[in-house]
Amino acid sequence: MMLCKKLVSLFTIFIAVLFLTACGGSIEKKIIGSWKAVADGKTGQYIEIGEERLINRSESISAEYILTETQSDTFMLEIINPEDGIPIPFFEGYFESKDEIKVVKMMGESIDNAEFIRVENIEEEQEKDKKAQEAEEKKRNSKDNESQKEQKRQAKQADDTQKETETAEIINDELERFTAASEYIMELIDQGRLGEAKGRLNLLSKSITSQEHNSSLRAMDDMIESAKYEREQERISPNYSSLKEEYAHKARMLDEDIEQKYKGDVGIGAYGDYLDDWDGLLNEVWGVLADSMPKDKFDQLKQEQINWVQEKDANYEKARGEIDAKDRLTNTTRERTYYLIENYLDL
Repeated sequence: MMLCKKLVSLFTIFIAVLFLTACGGSIEKKIIGSWKAVADGKTGQYIEIGEERLINRSESISAEYILTETQSDTFMLEIINPEDGIPIPFFEGYFESKDEIKVVKMMGESIDNAEFIRVENIEEEQEKDKKAQEAEEKKRNSKDNESQKEQKRQAKQADDTQKETETAEIINDELERFTAASEYIMELIDQGRLGEAKGRLNLLSKSITSQEHNSSLRAMDDMIESAKYEREQERISPNYSSLKEEYAHKARMLDEDIEQKYKGDVGIGAYGDYLDDWDGLLNEVWGVLADSMPKDKFDQLKQEQINWVQEKDANYEKARGEIDAKDRLTNTTRERTYYLIENYLDL
């Protein structure tokens, strides 16, 4: 490429043609002909050297020249400057063969991997070079296209991997949410809080996108509906075989009344409105226990109940200023009622 630029730069300054100082000897005969300049394997300019002038066929520029043998077994070709007639070094080299000139200097400077190669027909050679360049360009474009395709493929692969990672994270997160929510719903069903369980299940169904949880969602919904049916049958025709069943039914009915009023969505403060109802049921259960339990066991339970009341009141005093303080007090009373029914009735 350096040789190409120097050839263009040199030949563009030679406009006028001056006289030729001819040189004798075999070099003059050998150098006459058509040549292709090649540097680092790339074709530069085409020149035609005659007996009297040198013509740059690539640029259609000509000039006279001087050919001189040097003491180092090379020869030097100088171009006559048309403006002042002063010789300007073009190149220095030697014949590697009759069809190849190795160039060691260009315009007075050392150069590597440069040469002139003889050609039979410049037009045909130019056409060959043109086709070779087009083929090289096509090959380069094809390589660039393949490189772009590979880059796109790698980008897509990276994008797919990222999406797979994100999907896996979503699935894992969804599974964790589903597990926690379904466990809480099952607790609500066991406690008989069916309206709240139904509301939680509806919210869970809307937030879950994976189809693999559908069967579990349907199973929980069936359990809620089945429990509702059993509760309704108990309401219609209660048949108690024990005090425990009777008062457990009363507690479930109170839960159901609350859930039906709020459709399972009991807001903050609403549950506290039922404190008196749960407190009344607790006292009713306590009265039954006082009449039915052996005195020694009841006295032991009575002390436990006193401790529970003191702890309950102390906790309520601490939380009195909080918005859900009465809700928590009501729930504590509710849990104590269920505890006494389950563990001490019918002993």
